Amino acid sequence: MTLGAERLPGFRPAWAAARWGIVTAWNPAGQAQDRAANRAAQARLRVAAARWSSLNGVNGDGDWQEPTLILSGISLRDVAALGGAFGQAAVLWGSGARAALVWLPASGVGGVRAERWWLRPAGKGAVAGTPAGPGDV
Repeated sequence: MTLGAERLPGFRPAWAAARWGIVTAWNPAGQAQDRAANRAAQARLRVAAARWSSLNGVNGDGDWQEPTLILSGISLRDVAALGGAFGQAAVLWGSGARAALVWLPASGVGGVRAERWWLRPAGKGAVAGTPAGPGDV
């Protein structure tokens, strides 16, 4: 999956039937961590997110690929709280094919800033980010 400025009529991944969020625990604040630390943080995130149905995904390209969790039925408040608890700069949240790249406050205090996008299949005019659903990577 990628994010694009224009909607593709009829396109919606099966996991995006309702509200959803995408979050990772890898590389907090965009600072590279060693693989063991990233894996341990991702395992803690999986425990913290256990109340939502989840799928595995991947965000990024090349050397900067990060495993993600795609969480079904999660609220914006909850996915932002998870991202903040794991030191993330941003999370994705959406409903259907509509997505918001939600920038979290660096200090953990204050409001969030959202950029609105549409989900698109990989390679279809991507503008920002490359969250992938299962089987896309």
